[in-house]
Amino acid sequence: MPRDNIPKTAVKKLEQFFSKTLDTNNDGLVNWTDFEAAIESIVSQEDAQKNARLKVLRKRLEQHFQKYFWDLCAVGDANNDGNIDLDEWLDVMNDIIGGLKEKNEFPEWYEGLHKALFRANEFLDERAVSKDEFANMLISWDIDESSAEKAFDFITEHGQKKMDYNLFSEFMKKFFLNETPKHPLNLGLD
Repeated sequence: MPRDNIPKTAVKKLEQFFSKTLDTNNDGLVNWTDFEAAIESIVSQEDAQKNARLKVLRKRLEQHFQKYFWDLCAVGDANNDGNIDLDEWLDVMNDIIGGLKEKNEFPEWYEGLHKALFRANEFLDERAVSKDEFANMLISWDIDESSAEKAFDFITEHGQKKMDYNLFSEFMKKFFLNETPKHPLNLGLD
């Protein structure tokens, strides 16, 4: 399948995003094991057993991630093996980027992942996430701190805009649409 919506300059960035944020065990595939590892890194089972609020947070995260994973498989698992390999994921991203270019919005199933990731963090105020909180969230995705801070400064216009979910969603859209090499939106993945 041609990937007409993915600029040649963005392929490396998308490959890095796949391997750093989705393929947590580096086996070249995204499967439920990767999502379980991500959940564990966000809210450990041990912490959830000790704290009722964290137990609820973990359960919600599991539910959101399960939904996202099965939705991803429904649209992207071309060979129906229960895994998403890099080629399948790039095909999905080609469609998502095409939708962003046309309507400037993610498919509902994909937007749900971003909401779950954003809300899984322990922000003091979800309507005004600090640079450190934003960087810590991206560090948990294996993005280096300096790149996360540069991205925060860019998207918030050096703190002039408050980082909330809407701005985070806008950031993710710009991340996938950006074609400028070495731009702060690329999170150092290019």
